[in-house]
Amino acid sequence: MDNGTLFYIIGPVLAASAVVVSILGLRIEKFPGRFGPIVALYFIVLVGASATFAVLHSQDEEVHKEQERGLPQATEESEAAEQQ
Repeated sequence: MDNGTLFYIIGPVLAASAVVVSILGLRIEKFPGRFGPIVALYFIVLVGASATFAVLHSQDEEVHKEQERGLPQATEESEAAEQQ
């Protein structure tokens, strides 16, 4: 999978997890109890992964845009070379 796909998967998982944890926190008086460190680690991993794949995806997009900007120049240069 590419970085964009992973970013678009992890983002909604992070958002849905936040909603679920919020609902559980409102419904269960002693939530998260002894599972607090596990819940915190889960969110730390999701936020870290989301940020990492967002940065990697933006770098991929920048490279793609640079390549697109370079293509018309390369085409014009190759056409000029063919005409000579």
